[in-house]
Order: sequence, then structure tokens, then C-alpha cells
Amino acid sequence: MPSLQIRTGEIKLEVLDDRGETRGYFTFNPEDIHTAKQLANVRNEFNRTQAEFEKRSETCETPEEQINLLDEVCDYYNKLIDDCFGEGSSKTLFGNSKTLTMYADFLNGIAPYYKEASEKRLAKYNLDK
Repeated sequence: MPSLQIRTGEIKLEVLDDRGETRGYFTFNPEDIHTAKQLANVRNEFNRTQAEFEKRSETCETPEEQINLLDEVCDYYNKLIDDCFGEGSSKTLFGNSKTLTMYADFLNGIAPYYKEASEKRLAKYNLDK
């Protein structure tokens, strides 16, 4: 039977835990305009809410309040990532961990793929070449 392969630009990355063991695989498509727009919104939301959460942390009077706030922040960021990349993406990426640095690691880790895809799109319209 004849087949047709459609190249969408999808990338599959192995996700490693702190011990270097495979946690799973994260699949995304930096060439997809919709996902690129969603990711820009995720970045903007991270920046917007960071100041809000920092201000709220100043009002925490006990370690328990600080832990509860951190838990809320991580749940919120996980939801943003799942909304952008699909349900369960945050679980694959972060497992059960809840630290703020892992979100920066994730965004910084996939940024070069989106930058490269954007440069390729723009190069098609560069008339100087």
C-alpha cells in the first residue's frame, strides 16, 4: 500500500532525571506556529506571575505558608505547560518534583529549537539573499 509521510517538524527529546536516568520523552513541534504562540504566552505568564508570587511570599509568616505557596506556584506552572504541550507533559518533564528552577531549565532548554525554527521561517522572506 502506498504511503505518505508528512514532515511536521516534530522533535522528540529524552528527558533525564538528576541521576541521568530516562524519565520519559517530550515531544514538541517548534515549527508549529500555534505552539510557538502558546509558548510565548507561557513565558509572558511566567514573567507576569513571578512578581505576583514574590510579593505574596513576602507576606508568608510561617514555613508552612511558604511551602503551600510554592506548591500552588508549581501546580499553576504545570497547568500552563500541560495546556501548551498536552496533558501529562509536565509529569513527563518534572515527575513529582516541585522546584522553581526546573521551569527555567525547561524553557531555556527548548528555546534554541524555537529560535532556529523562527529563523528558518524568516529566512524564506529575506529578500537580501
